[in-house]
Order: sequence, then structure tokens, then C-alpha cells
Amino acid sequence: MNVAGTVEMPHRKTKATRGARESGLDENQERWLCVTFEYIDSLLRDVEEVLVGQPEGSAFPRNVPDIPEKRRQMIRDAIPPIRQRLVQVLDDLAVPRTQKAIPASRTIRTKLTTIDITLEELKRKEWGRPGSSPGIAEEMRSIIEGLREMVSGLELCIDAAMDDDSDDRREGERDGN
Repeated sequence: MNVAGTVEMPHRKTKATRGARESGLDENQERWLCVTFEYIDSLLRDVEEVLVGQPEGSAFPRNVPDIPEKRRQMIRDAIPPIRQRLVQVLDDLAVPRTQKAIPASRTIRTKLTTIDITLEELKRKEWGRPGSSPGIAEEMRSIIEGLREMVSGLELCIDAAMDDDSDDRREGERDGN
């Protein structure tokens, strides 16, 4: 029934009447299971990053490498079966997974923008002790500006990589690939 001035929302009606789905779970339970499994997968990714070790020249290492290589490999080998089981459970229950695909270039740009904003905030800070010469403040601003320029250069590398990728794609389309 449609009352004047109201709008029916078919997606809400579907949610209310759908009830149990193929999986035997309702939509909220499916979503909860999927989000939880996604979180578990991200924790496994974190474990893998710890096993790989710190990036070369990391200024602030997060972990001390105390696991021998043989044991690290055993841990690495134990992770894929866990992921496979997560996928199998979702498939067996017919729980749909949303395929989120954020382009790597967007992720990197977002992180670089965050770094730039962080450096800008740092630049605004008052540097040096009260009554000290303004030299330290100028030196800090210069250091921070240099870091910002380095980050900007990295952004240009991303832009160039994306331009190269676009050129390759266009050439492939012209060649019929």
C-alpha cells in the first residue's frame, strides 16, 4: 500500500521477508561471519609481515627477530591452510563475499597524503626551548620540508607508474589484447 507522501523501499521489504538463506544463516549472521573471517585474514597478513621482517633501513623496527628461519618457514606454511579453511567454510555455507578491490595506487597515495599531512602538522609546531635562538626552529622546518619533498617525489613515481600502466593498456587495446 502506498500512502501519499511516502516512498516504498523494496530493499527493506526484502530484508524483512527474506529470513533464512541458502546457508541457513540470516543476512546479519552471514555479514558477521564474513567480516570476522576478513579480520582473521588481516591478522594472518600481519603475522606474515612480522615473519618477513622489517623493511630495509626501518627507522623504528616493531619486532626483534627472535624466531629462527626454520621455524618462521613452518609458521608461514601453516597460514595458507587456515585461509583455505576460511574460504571453504564460506563456500560451504554459500555466504557471499564482497570482493573489495582497492587499487594499490590509491592505497599508496592515501598513505603518502597522510604522511604529508603529518609532516605539515609537525612543521607548525614550535621548535626549540623558550628563549633559545630561532636557528633550531628554522633547521627543523627545513628538515621537515625536505621530507615533504621526498614524499612528493614518491607521489610522482606513483603517477608515472600509473601513466605507464595506462599507456600499456591502451597499446594492448589497440593490438586487440
